[in-house]
Amino acid sequence: MPSERSDPGEGTAGGTPSGSASPVLILDTSAFFLTFPLPGERWTVPRVEEELRDLRGKTRFGILRDEGMGVREPSGPSLETVKEAAGMSGDLAVLSETDISLLALALDLQGTVVTDDFAIQNTAHRLAIPVRPIIQRRAGARAWKIRCTGCGKYFDQASQPGEDCPVCGSPLKRKHK
Repeated sequence: MPSERSDPGEGTAGGTPSGSASPVLILDTSAFFLTFPLPGERWTVPRVEEELRDLRGKTRFGILRDEGMGVREPSGPSLETVKEAAGMSGDLAVLSETDISLLALALDLQGTVVTDDFAIQNTAHRLAIPVRPIIQRRAGARAWKIRCTGCGKYFDQASQPGEDCPVCGSPLKRKHK
C-alpha cells in the first residue's frame, strides 16, 4: 500500500504513468460517497479522510486504501501555486484547505482530479489539471469578482463574500465576471 512517492514527477505525464494507460487519480471527498470504477493509481490527502462522516464513505475509503490507494500531503510550492491560481480565478474564498491540498497533490503527481466540486474544477482548469466529474456535468472555466449587493461596487479578491461593503455596509457577494 503506497503512502508516499519518492519522486512525484517521475514517470508521469498528464495523469498517466509512462508506459501505462492507467491514469493517476486524485480523489476528492465526493469520490467516496458512491461506488464506481476507479482504474489506475489512486491518491488522496489526509484531510479527505477527516471529512468523511458516514459509514459508507469511511468503508469505501478503507477498501480503496487496502487496495493500494496512497494518502499524502502535497508539496509547499504546489500549495502556493494553487492558492495563487484560485485567487486569480476568484475561487480562493470558496475552496477549503482540503480542496487546495487535492489540487496541489494533482500538480505534484500530474494527476486527474476526481470531483463534482465546481470551484475545484474551475481552479483545475486554470492550472491545466485534468478533471473527471463523478455525477455532475463538467464545469466550464469562470472568473469571479466580489461585488457589493447594495451599491454595486466591485472589489479585489482581498475582499471576501459575506464581508460588509466598506462604502455602504451591504453584504459582498461573489459574481460571475
